[in-house]
Amino acid sequence: MTLEELEDNENEFNEEDQRAIEMYRQQRLAEWEATKAKNKFGEVLEISGKDYVQKVTKAGEGLEYQGLVKHTGGCHCGAVRFEVWASADLHIFDCNCSVCKKKQNRHFIVPASRFKLLKGAESITTYTFNTHKAQHTFCKRCGVQSFYTPRSNPGGFGIAPHCLDEGTVRSMVIEEFNGSDWEKAMKEHKTIKNMSKE
Repeated sequence: MTLEELEDNENEFNEEDQRAIEMYRQQRLAEWEATKAKNKFGEVLEISGKDYVQKVTKAGEGLEYQGLVKHTGGCHCGAVRFEVWASADLHIFDCNCSVCKKKQNRHFIVPASRFKLLKGAESITTYTFNTHKAQHTFCKRCGVQSFYTPRSNPGGFGIAPHCLDEGTVRSMVIEEFNGSDWEKAMKEHKTIKNMSKE
């Protein structure tokens, strides 16, 4: 049926037909929006808070990494504690996207398998915005973000070096990342996409 035929016969549709047509239209619109988002941002997977806590708690169990150092750290009040395997020489990203600029988020990125939450799963809350890929986790009590899941590496963690315990970091190199023009910066950066890969 063409659009003209549909308009000509519009008065012949009963209430049930109109509900069915509207439901079909809403379904197609949702599919179109999902396809548009997938084309722009890639596959978007939703994860519940409980699943996120399990992912963080079980990551890195029983693993040691040759040539890497086991760093420990946490939030200000001590409710959240973690360990992470990374180099003693850290490559820090200083992002200037809207949220990172406000909270002065400087971080290094590791694969999820090299991170383990030691305590505080119940003390963590999460803030997301825009694409909701980045999981900005922070302590509910003191408000400190000691780690989070970056949009650039949803399979890993961004660790705040200033939240590490003293004694394991030898040096830090800070690289500015133009998160205010995120898509362009990601396209131009040669290595950031792969930092959460083994």
